[in-house]
Amino acid sequence: MDEKIPKQQTGATTDVSSKIELETEELAIAHFQTVKKRFLAMNSWELYAGEEKAEFSLRDGNGEILLEEPKRGDYFCIKTPGLHNKTGDGYDWVQIEHIEEESDAHNECVYIRVRPCANPTKPDDHVAHFFDPKATSNFLVKRIGREVIAEVHGRNEVPNKDDVGMIEKVRNNIVALGGMLIASEFQWKALTSAIVKYEE
Repeated sequence: MDEKIPKQQTGATTDVSSKIELETEELAIAHFQTVKKRFLAMNSWELYAGEEKAEFSLRDGNGEILLEEPKRGDYFCIKTPGLHNKTGDGYDWVQIEHIEEESDAHNECVYIRVRPCANPTKPDDHVAHFFDPKATSNFLVKRIGREVIAEVHGRNEVPNKDDVGMIEKVRNNIVALGGMLIASEFQWKALTSAIVKYEE
């Protein structure tokens, strides 16, 4: 699935991963089912990433929370603590543009790619996110033999300065630059570590 991640062309990048190795491949196969369930329960990500860091929710085109597994075209919104997005009704919005699963005898992977988008509940088409729509966030969980891995890869992370007021431009710069330098890596590391955690 790594070839599905867009090439880095501009701005910053984020690369975070967590990995565990089980004693046998049979244990890894069984644990990957737990990891996959956690990964696809996107409304629960804040429990893994830490509630003090951000809130996450999967939404439909009317902005209503979805309780099913994510699919292409669904929306995903994030509430950043202390710096809420006016354009997004307090949230930063992304849309799932690609989701894929593959497996063979010794490897399994689930991949989700999201991209900044407009708030689907508003009639305008202004991007409601601190990153420009060139940016993508790429989420993967995979099993390679006895190893179970969770990864987050941010690509082309540029602050969103188009079609927003001065206050939001400042806000987007603060959130995006802070995310690029420190915050997002801590948040995603907490998420990946919790998703792959093995509990007997």
